Amino acid sequence: MAWKPSTRFEDDLLDSQPGCNFVLGQMAYEKKREAEYTPRPSDTYDFLADRNKRNAVIDKLHGPASSKTKGIQDCLAMMERIQQIAGTKPLGEHATMEDWNDTSTVEREAVAMMRHFGLMSMGVESMKPLPLKEETEPKGPIQVLCNGR
Repeated sequence: MAWKPSTRFEDDLLDSQPGCNFVLGQMAYEKKREAEYTPRPSDTYDFLADRNKRNAVIDKLHGPASSKTKGIQDCLAMMERIQQIAGTKPLGEHATMEDWNDTSTVEREAVAMMRHFGLMSMGVESMKPLPLKEETEPKGPIQVLCNGR
C-alpha cells in the first residue's frame, strides 16, 4: 500500500501567507539560471576571434619588446601579490618599479610568504624521499592495554 500524506502542509503554508507566493520565487530563480547559460550573440564570438588574430599580428611585429613588457607586468603582478600577503603596502595600491628596487621589506615579505604558504619548500628540486625503515615483529609477549572496563 502506498504512503498517503496525512496533512496538507504545503497548501496550509501557502494559505497562511496570502501575500507571499513561493511558486513565483522559484520560477524567477529558474529563469535567472536559464539566462546565465544562454549563449552570447555570434557577433561577440566574431569580435573575440578578430581580437585574437590582431593580437597575434601585433606580437609578430613587436616581438621581443612586447614579451619584455609582458614579463615586467608579470613581475609587478607577482610583487603586488607578495605585498598583499605581507601587508607592506596599503590595499588597493599597485606595485611600481620603485618597489622592485626597495629591499627594506624583504625579510618581512619572506616571513609572511612562509606563513601564508605553510613553510613549503620554495626550492626547484624536491626533497629526496626518506629511507624506508624496516619494521620488525616485536619480540616477547604482547600486553594488550584497554581503557575502561
